[in-house]
Parts: sequence; structure tokens; C-alpha cells
Amino acid sequence: MSIRIAITDDKQINRTTVKDKLMSFAEIELVLEAKNGHDFLEQMKALPKEKHPQVALMDLEMPVLDGIQTIMQGSVAYPDIKFIVLTVFEDNEKIFEAIKAGAGGYLLKDDTAVNIIDAITTVVEFNGIPMSPAIARKTIDILRHVPAPVNDKNDSSAILTDREMEILKEMVTGKNYKAIGEKLFISPLTVRKHTANIYEKLHVNSRAQIINLAYKNKWI
Repeated sequence: MSIRIAITDDKQINRTTVKDKLMSFAEIELVLEAKNGHDFLEQMKALPKEKHPQVALMDLEMPVLDGIQTIMQGSVAYPDIKFIVLTVFEDNEKIFEAIKAGAGGYLLKDDTAVNIIDAITTVVEFNGIPMSPAIARKTIDILRHVPAPVNDKNDSSAILTDREMEILKEMVTGKNYKAIGEKLFISPLTVRKHTANIYEKLHVNSRAQIINLAYKNKWI
């Protein structure tokens, strides 16, 4: 079954590049293409609910209505849509603003098609927050300065299997399922299943939360 997506970017060439990357994948169906946030929200009003995108790829810097404002408004109006930022910006402020606005992921435009597809399926299947490796590293730097409680009486890492801990350590570095699978000599599907178990056991729903737990509790 295909995953319905929307692409919002003010530059036609960028939209075309993203489409060229993704449309060869049978699991992806493009249902909406918009030139800015206002255009996206207006088109959404005209779409029947069964045609709503499950994932919206959103540029940040756009005229009329930028990506941050669009994610804020869209998250309220359409809570079932997962918004993934697709941008050239790597600065901490943009990352923080996007996550606060409700972004379900943060990717860079030069990411490979496999990484983008992996991110799309991750937010749909696991409600995770996929990030480009460069963004994951910056997020780690941000989270290192955010205090987090540690439960000394119950080290949550103890409930993870050895394989799950291996995968957790690779996730923290920003690797996607395919890259993790190649390093550990297992299939991407197996990595996905282990990741779902990690999320459930640690009571988290995003890679950012896993990174935070891993560093604050010194599991790695």
C-alpha cells in the first residue's frame, strides 16, 4: 500500500528534484504539490480526507507563509499528517524551531532518495523523528545541554537485548535502517522491528528522545 505525500517548496526546480528522487519508488504517491505554505493549506481544503497526504515534505524559507508557520498551522488543522522538514539549513535555531512547531523529521535536500524514503516510512510506521546524520549530530549537541532526569533505580537500558543496544548506538550516530543493517549484517526490515521494540521498551516515540536518553544515562 502506497504512502501519500505532499511536497511544498517555492522553487519549481527543487520540487522537480524531489519528485525525480522519489517517484520511482512504488510505495510513494504524490497527492499534493505546493509553492508555499499558504498554497499548501489552501489545496488541503479542497482535498477529500481520503486523499490527504500522510507525510508532507516542507521547505523552510518560502514567501507568503514559511515552513515553520505552515507546520504550526498544519499540525493543528491536520493532526494526522506527519510534517518532515526538507531544507538546506543546518543551524541549531532552525532545527529547534522546526521541532517546537511540530515537525516529525528534519532532512537536508542533498539527502539520498533512500534516506528520504526511509524517513517517510519511519514517521508513518513508528511515529519516529527521522533526521539526516548531520542534523542528528547537531541535535546531540543541543540535547547535551538539556538536563534530563535519570532513574537510578531502574536503568531502562537493562531491558534492551544486546542486539537492540547495538542498534541504539548506531541510531545515535544518525544512520538510517539500511546503513545500520549493512554494518550489523542484518536486513533493514529486521532493524525496523528491533527499532519498534526499542521505542516500546523505552517508552519513547522519536530518535531525538532516544539520543537524549542514551547520552544522559551514559549508555554509550
